[in-house]
Amino acid sequence: MSLIEFKYKNGKGGIIYTNFDDIKNYDDVIYLYCYRNELPSLPPLPKSLEILHCYYNQLTELPELPNSLRELDCGNNQLSVLPKLPNSLKTLRCQNNKLTELPNLPKSLTYLDCNCNHQLTSLPNLPKSLERISCINDRLSVLPELPTSLRILYYHNTSIKKNIYRKYMRKLMEI
Repeated sequence: MSLIEFKYKNGKGGIIYTNFDDIKNYDDVIYLYCYRNELPSLPPLPKSLEILHCYYNQLTELPELPNSLRELDCGNNQLSVLPKLPNSLKTLRCQNNKLTELPNLPKSLTYLDCNCNHQLTSLPNLPKSLERISCINDRLSVLPELPTSLRILYYHNTSIKKNIYRKYMRKLMEI
């Protein structure tokens, strides 16, 4: 049995100890919190969904993500790949998975946390809107060009060399 929290556009919602099939008007759900349930999979997601928190489960894949999604937290699962990310996405937390690469990042993304994906060796091109990146404990050795909007960069325990980091910091300081 799972604990699932949900909310509709009208602000009503609830918490249920059951499965997704028991959520009435599932297609109208705008946020879905189904974390810490040891779920092996998720059902198809509502087209209206804006926020999905499915961290601390046993997910090996995610279903297709709706175009309305603004926030995705799928950390602490067993994901080796992420699906195509919607253009509306602003926050992506995919830490502590088995990701080897990230898909193309949407232009709207402002926050990226990909910590502790120990096989992740590179990042895709970063959108100009990105303000914060956290890539601690990854195998990154180089960063793509950093956007001028970037304000916070966490890179501890990576292979990014200090001299490379200084190059990026100098560029950020010029901004």
